[in-house]
This record gives sequence, C-alpha cells and structure tokens, in this order.
Amino acid sequence: MTAIQARDLQVVERFAVALDREDYGTARSLLGDGCVYLLRGVRVEGAEAVVASYRGNGDEASRRFDSIAYGSDVRAADDGRAVISFWDEITHRGRVHRHACEQWVRVEEGVIVEIEHRDLEGEVEGLEAFKGWCFGEG
Repeated sequence: MTAIQARDLQVVERFAVALDREDYGTARSLLGDGCVYLLRGVRVEGAEAVVASYRGNGDEASRRFDSIAYGSDVRAADDGRAVISFWDEITHRGRVHRHACEQWVRVEEGVIVEIEHRDLEGEVEGLEAFKGWCFGEG
C-alpha cells in the first residue's frame, strides 16, 4: 500500500474547502479532465460533469432549505487515497439537521482523477426523515 503524498493531500484539502465555499471554479481547477465521480451507483465522467453534479446538489439545497452550512475534514487513507469527511448543517423552519458522508479521492499528477462517494450508516435515512418533516416527503 502506498501512502498519499503531502502535495496530493493538499490538493484534496483545497478541493474540500472549495466545495464548502461553493467555489466551483477552484474545485474545477483541481480536477483532471477525465475525473470520475462514483455516486450511489451512478458514474459521472468528466470534470465539467462532476462540478455540475456538486453545483446542482448545492443549488437544490439552497432553494429547498432556509439555510445550509458546509464543513469538511481531510485525512489520508491507507491505500494512497485521501478521505474527505463532509457534513452539511441544514436549517429549515427552525429545525436543524446535520448530514455527513465520506468521499474517497485519488490524485494523480497533481489533479483529482477519481472520487468515490460513501454514505455513512443511517445518514441517508436521517436526511430523508428530515426532508419528510420539512416537505411531507417520504
């Protein structure tokens, strides 16, 4: 197993901060053109499509909820990738829900080439229950 290089870990940290700030231009600059994003059985290919996926989720959340704040933490994995722990603090009609997930990221030649989204146990169900309370979904 190969440890992730410090410079590659910094790329992932910059990417996570850019997404937290909804700075999609900076996020795009850190992705390789052929970047692949694996998200719940869907394969999103190409840097522009990956950024569009993140932007679409952020735009939808901004439209639906009263407010949303983003945060993240980055650590090295044992397999040469980095792991971003993302969390969203969503507020709607006075109620707050915190949703978390992980994204496992591979960097090659200074750019991100693959992102694998991993849902954490119970998180999707918790988010769906919150949306059900907010909007009568579920």
